[in-house]
Amino acid sequence: MSTQVVTEYDVRTAILKWRDVAIREASLNRHGSYALHRPDFKSLAPTYLTNIHRPFFNRLDTCDSLYVRTHRMIVYGMTKYSKALKAVVMKASGKNLGKLLVSKGVIRSLDDLPEVFVAQRIGLLDILSESTNKMRINIYECMSCSGMKPSGITMCDFEAGVIEGVLEVLIGRNVTKERYCWGLGYSFCGFEIIFE
Repeated sequence: MSTQVVTEYDVRTAILKWRDVAIREASLNRHGSYALHRPDFKSLAPTYLTNIHRPFFNRLDTCDSLYVRTHRMIVYGMTKYSKALKAVVMKASGKNLGKLLVSKGVIRSLDDLPEVFVAQRIGLLDILSESTNKMRINIYECMSCSGMKPSGITMCDFEAGVIEGVLEVLIGRNVTKERYCWGLGYSFCGFEIIFE
């Protein structure tokens, strides 16, 4: 196993590179000139377990794909039984982790989120905007979907749950919804958070 020390500069550089990709993809789609392939969901293809695209995390740890594949095997198994079961279980487990990270002092403020997401290998978290009642967050190189072929559904219930749990403890009750995902044909995951 080969690991590399990562600096805040490395994280910031990777986030800015991916942010450019996200802005381009989202704006092209908004103007109707970017046709995304959105198949109807039937089931996840077995390639979901092997199509992993996380250059930042692979550089950080060459065994990253093994870690991601373990997470994806759980998601893959759940979707075989029920897409709804996968959504509920993964979001609840993510939310529990988010609350735990705050209660244990690992996350003390929003500023800690990007560092913790990298340390936990969840993805590169980018806070795009925040106000009193709404936030927008992107995750790049997300462990649940980065590199997968479009499936027609969002895949990042676990990540949405972590965000929702952290923000519930730090700020207040909220609903976190995924709007962009590799599963929908994008190459980033975008979340909208509405505070209740």
